[in-house]
Amino acid sequence: GKVLAAIGQVGLVVRGLYGEGTEAVGNLFQISNQITLGPSEEEILQNLAAVIRQIVEQERTAQQALLKANRWAMEDRVYRAYGTLTNARLLTSQEAIRLLSDVRLGHELGILNEVSYRTQNELLVLTQPAMMQRFADEEMQPETRDYKRAAIVRQRLKEGKK
Repeated sequence: GKVLAAIGQVGLVVRGLYGEGTEAVGNLFQISNQITLGPSEEEILQNLAAVIRQIVEQERTAQQALLKANRWAMEDRVYRAYGTLTNARLLTSQEAIRLLSDVRLGHELGILNEVSYRTQNELLVLTQPAMMQRFADEEMQPETRDYKRAAIVRQRLKEGKK
């Protein structure tokens, strides 16, 4: 609440992961400049940096509160996500993002440190439909893409353990 209000006051806007009109997937958002005339690039960057610091602080506070309130539920959520990612045979892009986000939350909270941040970041990019299509030899149908996405995730998680 407070952070979103502050974002609007400095001329920034929060959107879903894929931009205007989209919803957040896996707790990933896009923050962009709403005002095109007036502030300099330096002012915009300073405002953005200040907002990001606030968001990170609020997120860490919320994460610790969640962990303190119900540790078992948080552990279960994180390990279920990891279990699905390491064993699934079909994964949609949205499911992959959501599950990877839960694994990242587990990493942040010290629950699950099996997967490095580097591997998590690579998977967030590599599992997007456009990236998968770019590296494919042919156009893929959604189910084929979901199958290959799951295979990529399983392989990278096996390789990317700390």
